[in-house]
Amino acid sequence: MQIDDPIALELLQKGDKYSISNELKTLCEKHLTQSIEPENYVTLGKLAESVSATSLRDAVVAFIAKNMKKIKPRKDFNEISDALLRDSIVKFIVK
Repeated sequence: MQIDDPIALELLQKGDKYSISNELKTLCEKHLTQSIEPENYVTLGKLAESVSATSLRDAVVAFIAKNMKKIKPRKDFNEISDALLRDSIVKFIVK
């Protein structure tokens, strides 16, 4: 099944809000995890935290840690939650 990013974002939010199937949440997280990039990592990180999407959150943390030097100068870097930033720094240091 192919889904695009806007649909996956909406399905993940609605799935959490209405407690719809875990399979749907897993499918959306998997899709979004594969589409993390500098233009959307902040949005995906906020979403992951708001709907307790653990695998998506972990992927965003890994993305931030891996791309710290590239994304730190971006304006949206300051929008990262303290928890995401802390976990990313730990992962960056440990790697």
